[in-house]
Amino acid sequence: MRNSFSLVTVLLCVLFFVTSCSKKDDVNLQTIDFELLAVPSAGYWNGSDATGSFTSSDMKFYNQYNAAWSSWSGFSYSQKNDITSAGFENEFSVVDLANLKNKFALFYPSFDGDVFAQFANNQDYTIRSIDLCNSTYAALSMKNGNAFSKKFGGTTGTDPDWFKVTITGYDHNNKLIGSKEVYLADFRFADSSNDFILNKWTTVDLTSLGKVNKITFTFASSDTGAYGINTPTYVCMDNIRYIMDNVNL
Repeated sequence: MRNSFSLVTVLLCVLFFVTSCSKKDDVNLQTIDFELLAVPSAGYWNGSDATGSFTSSDMKFYNQYNAAWSSWSGFSYSQKNDITSAGFENEFSVVDLANLKNKFALFYPSFDGDVFAQFANNQDYTIRSIDLCNSTYAALSMKNGNAFSKKFGGTTGTDPDWFKVTITGYDHNNKLIGSKEVYLADFRFADSSNDFILNKWTTVDLTSLGKVNKITFTFASSDTGAYGINTPTYVCMDNIRYIMDNVNL
């Protein structure tokens, strides 16, 4: 009886500890949803005001804007969801029809160096998850092809094409902590009915990154040429959920 009682006691203690940690995580869980950002009349912000960044909740998102070319890189934000208009002119739309007027951020890589999102207080936090989706520009390019990039799957639909983004996390000392690959399109399946181009918000688990202070995004694609990736290198993001590990309750 004494041994059975001891085992039950240990199990109860473990259960209490796990439950307590889970409740603490839930209390400390924060979400960056971009809903408090002011959206210009065009339906998007691309850094043309030369501020160089925007902040949502505890995270700062950096942007580079070239006034001479009216071009941007890094992060922007939008609430557009035109899912039918193909081409660069529709670069600020998410391809998820259900998005409606929900606000979200976009990333487009810079050719002048890394652009990242960073917790504004220089703390390291555990990012639990992020919602990702393709931009309409990228999705329709992969679906139909255009003058610069191929139709995924090719004319037969069997070409093993793919497009992915890698999310990499660094701590406040700029040390690489971890990374996560996410396929935004994948046509490598033996059964082509499983091929996909991500066209709805999808939650991605990022706990494998560990505690990080900043995150960066890089792209890779099966469709490349002499000048690099032909696929439009955009990704839309929303609902960055993170645990404020440093908060004591």
